[in-house]
Amino acid sequence: MHESSLIASLQHAARLAGAHLLEGYQAAGAIDFEAKGASDFVTHYDRAAERIIIDCLQRAHPGLAFLGEESGVTPSGAGDTTVIIDPLDGTNNFLHRVPHFSVSIAVRQGRSLTHGVVYQPLLDEMLWAVAGEGAYRNEQRFAVPPARALHEMLIATCLPYHDKGDCPTSLAQLTALMPRVAPGSAALEVAYAGLGRFDAFWSQGARLELWDVAAGIVIAREAGCTVTDIAGDSTPDEWASLLVAHPERHGELLEILSAGGLSRTCAASP
Repeated sequence: MHESSLIASLQHAARLAGAHLLEGYQAAGAIDFEAKGASDFVTHYDRAAERIIIDCLQRAHPGLAFLGEESGVTPSGAGDTTVIIDPLDGTNNFLHRVPHFSVSIAVRQGRSLTHGVVYQPLLDEMLWAVAGEGAYRNEQRFAVPPARALHEMLIATCLPYHDKGDCPTSLAQLTALMPRVAPGSAALEVAYAGLGRFDAFWSQGARLELWDVAAGIVIAREAGCTVTDIAGDSTPDEWASLLVAHPERHGELLEILSAGGLSRTCAASP
């Protein structure tokens, strides 16, 4: 499969899904939804957008496997290439008419994340990357801007809510981080760290799924960010935590966040 053909197909699928989401966002009246769990919603638009993406890519590249937030695993007997889809990252924002959501599509070949597309339909902004080929905003290549001083940084995060995740560790890390920085759709925000709109993205305990962050990880890495979990592992088996930052700030932030987690452990000790 030619890489340029695959990334072009991912972008095309994202635009088709984005057009459908835009239609729903602009429609008059309330958007119907179902609750999947506490503060976890799904709309007709999530499901329809995911179906649009899968149908588009199956026609262009028969034999792909899929991992979708709404449809789960669609296996394939050919090769080890899986497309990871979050058709509407930021469903709660979408439901409340907050203009901050995206279509997120990534590709994993074996264990490696190789392609990422994050499309914001309201801005018609396509952030995309292929491993080893750099990161792009529409057709313009970009790289992470120079590192800001720690006290000037704007950091995005995804905190656990209701019964989803580890609140004590997140709060301990937040306590360690807040005196040093200014705080700021996970897929969009991870990609924005590469673009420089955020200086870093941090999450611990929020149970982010692979489809939430995979495309953003590819884009941020290709822009020049360092991407690891809070243990410093760049290729964990599961992304239970995440830190995306400029290489000059990543180690410093990792040390602060690790100390925050340690302080929680110490406080809990008898």
